[in-house]
Amino acid sequence: MAPAVLIVAGVYAYPAITTVAYSLSAIDLSPRFRIVRFVGLDNFIDQLGSGAFWEATWTTLYFGLMLCLVTVVASFAIALLLNKTFLGRGLVRVTVLLPWAVPPVASGVLWVQMFHAEFGFLNGLIRAFGGEGDIIWLGGQGIALHSVLIAEVWRWIPFATIFLLAGLQIVPRTVKEAAAIDGAGSWRTLRHITLPLMLPVVIPVVIFLFVWAMKVFDTIFVLTRGGPSRATTTLNFLVYRQGFEQFDFGSAAATAYLLSALTVLAIAGLGWMLVRARRLAGA
Repeated sequence: MAPAVLIVAGVYAYPAITTVAYSLSAIDLSPRFRIVRFVGLDNFIDQLGSGAFWEATWTTLYFGLMLCLVTVVASFAIALLLNKTFLGRGLVRVTVLLPWAVPPVASGVLWVQMFHAEFGFLNGLIRAFGGEGDIIWLGGQGIALHSVLIAEVWRWIPFATIFLLAGLQIVPRTVKEAAAIDGAGSWRTLRHITLPLMLPVVIPVVIFLFVWAMKVFDTIFVLTRGGPSRATTTLNFLVYRQGFEQFDFGSAAATAYLLSALTVLAIAGLGWMLVRARRLAGA
């Protein structure tokens, strides 16, 4: 029992407590890393009054919501296709899962090539269809975040597809057959039967995707380094900038805990929706 407690304390409790101490302190790096004095909640207050913090917060929330929405919609469409019987379905299922096997940094490098303004695949495709193909995917204030979003959606579609496909297969066939006998078409069956019964599966997938979106770092680091300006700086990347570019570890620790609080609130809200969905599905 004691070794297990020590391992848990070392892996989880020590970093968490240390980060709390940093978030309440002024830290000096010269001549060595040390806490100079405790400053109470000043680091948190500074962050809550900072324009960069709120800009990163809205960017994080927008990124998380869009990642969940686009990934779930695309994955649901793919899962519906894969749930049908057709020649080569096994091969298509394996192909859909391949992006999940690509390491995050490798996928980032892949998308850097795809988004290259002059030699990239996307602009080349646009030029092949008669367009100008001169979009600066990673350099525009408005488009850079959506370019990162495309790369992340590509990574997470296989994960969501697996779960949604499993969810589709547990929808009772007898219920669908009864709906067909009553004259319900494909759209009405999907809207009034399949989707409500799928909610207990969809919401956990959304929770996982949203939590992951809160933590996304590697793709942003490889594609944009948080730029141009701060257009792709999420809260997690802001923690990195404060800690390892500005060497302001007190602010970085405070931002990390504010990000954690935001994530917990989001999970609580989605968890409440999950409970409601399970009650409706069981009703």
